[in-house]
Order: sequence, then structure tokens, then C-alpha cells
Amino acid sequence: MPRARMDQVRAQLSDRVIAAPFDGVLGLRQISAGSLVTPGSSIATLDDVSLIKLDFSVPETLIPALAPGQPVQAVSAAWPGQPFTGVLRHIDSRVDPVTRSVLVRAELPNPERRLRPGMLLTVEVQRAPRPALALPELALLQIGRNSFAYRVGADGTVAQVAVRIGARERGRVEVLEGLAAGDRVVVEGIVKLRPGAKVVEATAASAAKG
Repeated sequence: MPRARMDQVRAQLSDRVIAAPFDGVLGLRQISAGSLVTPGSSIATLDDVSLIKLDFSVPETLIPALAPGQPVQAVSAAWPGQPFTGVLRHIDSRVDPVTRSVLVRAELPNPERRLRPGMLLTVEVQRAPRPALALPELALLQIGRNSFAYRVGADGTVAQVAVRIGARERGRVEVLEGLAAGDRVVVEGIVKLRPGAKVVEATAASAAKG
């Protein structure tokens, strides 16, 4: 067989071979054996799920709290109790004028291939930690729009001090002004207290009774 003819046959055979452009997991075949395949025909799905790219929307009010590199945690109903951790990679340059939200993308390592494209995930973006002075909510006395706490002096006498509060979380409240780190405050029974009253620590009182 002439060499030109052999090259032609090889070219025709190569046209009948379909090679995947990357390594991945092949889905169900979407054509039947013997069918004519034309450009644009959908043969099967191919997914590289070793690393999941997760896109989700965040309200524009939270944009200042977003930054590439922040930890991200996702939970799937298919795997309850097993969080998937990743990193926030990109923040879109535009805000959707209808939803007033910005699209962000996170990457989640998926070595066991438990996550699959199209799954519904609940996402939590962790903010960078910051030091804060916090008190139990029970330690605050609310009078109108003002907040107060009872600070305990060295002699056990209490003084009512005005405080400015910030964020609240799980029964605790952030104190922005009015108290300093190391101050002792009354946590329980503040409704019955009056400025100038004397108190003793609960542990000391219990020891005295014992």
C-alpha cells in the first residue's frame, strides 16, 4: 500500500477516536452505539471533581467583610454532619442590580469525590477573628435605649456604668465603651441592685455557707 494511502487511512481512523481533554469522571452515555456523531453532539458528561468550584451570592452589605483566602465551610444534605472546608478565591467585580448581591467563588478540595456538580450546598464564610470585650446578656440592664452594667469595685461596692454595645452572638454581647478588660461585673440579680450596694462573689458566698 502506498505511503500516502496509509496516511489517509490513519487519518480516517483517528477521526473515529474521541479523546477526553482532561482526566475526570465520565457520566452516562447520551448516544447509542452506531449513531452518527457530528460537531456539537453531546456524547457524555466529563467532570473533574477533585476540586469543586463553588459559586454563590453574598449581599452587597457584606462585601467589606469578604477577602480572597478566607476559610469557607459548606454542608450538603447528602452528607449530613460532614462539613467540607475550602477557601474563597474570587469576588466578582460587579453587583447584581436586581438582587443587590455579588457573586463569589470558592474552591473546595474533594479528594473522596463525595461532592458532585449540581449539588445544593449551604455555605458559611468565616470572617477574620478580632479581639472583643464581651459580656453575658444577663449582665446588661436595659433602660429605654441605654444599656448599663454594674461594675464591682475593690471593696465589693457596685457602680452603675453606661456601656455602648456592639454585636450579639449566642447569649453574649460585645461592649464597645464603658468597661475595660479585667473589670468585674455582676451577672445575675442586677434588677434588684442599686448603686452603692455591696456584693460578694457567688463562689465565696457558697464557701462561707459550707
